[in-house]
Amino acid sequence: MEVIWSSINTHQFAVVAIVAVALIVIYFLFKNLIKLALLFLLVMILAGGYFYLAAPKKSPEDLNRAIEKTQEQTAEIIDKGKVAYEKGKEVVQRGKELTDRFGKVIGGSPGRE
Repeated sequence: MEVIWSSINTHQFAVVAIVAVALIVIYFLFKNLIKLALLFLLVMILAGGYFYLAAPKKSPEDLNRAIEKTQEQTAEIIDKGKVAYEKGKEVVQRGKELTDRFGKVIGGSPGRE
């Protein structure tokens, strides 16, 4: 433990560089997620503003309905994505089987390049 602390104290520039690189990597990893969250927030604000301007007395009901509809559609999309993922796994498995059979037919061992 003392070795780690002494190396941190003696190589402070390296520690600062590593932290800076880690922060940059984290930024690039989450950049798309942050953009998506900001876009979602903007859409929600615009939808709320539209419902409020269209009918100020009914806007909370309309906004709640819009949120429920979005949640339902999101659930449907997730279910479709799961089905597509399962089909993709089946296709990959079939492809592996065909590759193995083809390798056996031409006389090579499977998995050998």
